[in-house]
Amino acid sequence: MSVGEVVCALIASRLCSPSPLYDIAGWASGAAVRELLGIAPQLLNDDRLGRALESFAVYAESVRGMLAAAAIERFGTDTGRLHVDLSTVRLAGAYEHSALVAKGWSAERTVARQVRTLQAATGDGVSLYLRPDPGNCSELALVGQSLERLAKFAKPGMLMVCDSALGQPKPLCQIDRAGLRFIVPLKSSTGFRERYLTDVGPGALRSIRHLAEREKKLPAAARTRYRGALRDWDVKDPETRERRCFKVAYIHSSEEAREIAAARERALSKAEDELTRVRNGLGGRYYKTEAQVQRRLGQIIGTNIHGLITVTVGQDRAAKPTISWQRDDQAIAHAAQSDGIYALATNLPGTLSAGRILRLYKQQEVVERRHRDLKQTLKVRPIFLHNDDRIYALISIIGIALLIFGLLETQLRQALDADDQKDKRLALLPEARLAKPTGANILAAFQGLDLTYTHRGIELDPLTPTQQRILDLLEIQLPWPQQGKLARLNCGKRD
Repeated sequence: MSVGEVVCALIASRLCSPSPLYDIAGWASGAAVRELLGIAPQLLNDDRLGRALESFAVYAESVRGMLAAAAIERFGTDTGRLHVDLSTVRLAGAYEHSALVAKGWSAERTVARQVRTLQAATGDGVSLYLRPDPGNCSELALVGQSLERLAKFAKPGMLMVCDSALGQPKPLCQIDRAGLRFIVPLKSSTGFRERYLTDVGPGALRSIRHLAEREKKLPAAARTRYRGALRDWDVKDPETRERRCFKVAYIHSSEEAREIAAARERALSKAEDELTRVRNGLGGRYYKTEAQVQRRLGQIIGTNIHGLITVTVGQDRAAKPTISWQRDDQAIAHAAQSDGIYALATNLPGTLSAGRILRLYKQQEVVERRHRDLKQTLKVRPIFLHNDDRIYALISIIGIALLIFGLLETQLRQALDADDQKDKRLALLPEARLAKPTGANILAAFQGLDLTYTHRGIELDPLTPTQQRILDLLEIQLPWPQQGKLARLNCGKRD
């Protein structure tokens, strides 16, 4: 049994029965692995799987590239726009000598053992690229390593829509030097809020027409309102010292402004409650000295409300600590001027508008859905492996399964759009309820489909109307006839 056959079996296992890498032979014995792939289930033991993963790790990067190129050629996948996002796969265990599993800063703002992954998905949701990297690897290093690979199967002038992890001058200049286009939200450290207040201001913002899918059923008054303005941004390349001119769309979201104001009020109220507890305990066991009060004060006043509340600590005549505080209304009003503002940087050529940039960026949710499918639908975790090569290979294999997962969803939706029927949904939910096709409910529609060995050969259970329609739309031929169908075709015939 070759390494390729093992990889095919693991991909099929992850798509048909997502579960940890455990008892694959048991799964294969109950699935049509022998009949479809020609693999004896008993050969898929733990030792063979482990050795195959180690062998595949060497070729995983090149195989990913070849499969992405084949998907583009065979299915016409549009790579004019790629949505790139970073995520992490958390692991439990020591991994003391691992170069891949390392402690790093996670999305939950905690330090955890993890593997970082960079994923690139097309605008219609096909995950063309997923690369595992060390958990302590920086965003800049990840982008630098992946740009060359992404550029190989991308169209000239491809647009990369990225998350804020890349929203700094250095990675933006790297992408620009590679000849690619980008739309990236800037980090606060770039000073975009200060530039907004000094160079733009609320009066320069113009209304933008954009309606999120989740808000279509809401009344007009409850929907998020967007305003924006487009400005030039001159940047000095940190590596080449060249001047580069980008554009920045300053976007104001009414929903985000409301949430930021509410969060600031909650933080201020919480700080005042904590300060009240400190004042009530002055002179007691924990706050005997001014130094103890100052130490506690540093814990209460976080960076989110620094400068918004003025606290004075002193001593009375008896050397007992004193404390008083007052909100700085002027500082709060100044901070409120940039509530709901975020900045989208781009190097797109031609005539642009803040609305166009916003609408392109809002489609970033396609790659975020694929992150969810990687972690939840295809269940990349838990990983019961301790060898770096095996972990790297397994995540790469699940990335290939995610590519197939996205192609199923995209191809079926495109076939439905081209179909004459008005309703573009299928009976994919329990009780034959209609739903928009997704990779998960397409595969679930075929759960429980069995085959039977008969004197005529292998026969499949009769297909449901939904199963038959999916196969017809995808132009997939059955490998074996359905039960009863062959008998009806031969009815009345003599040998």
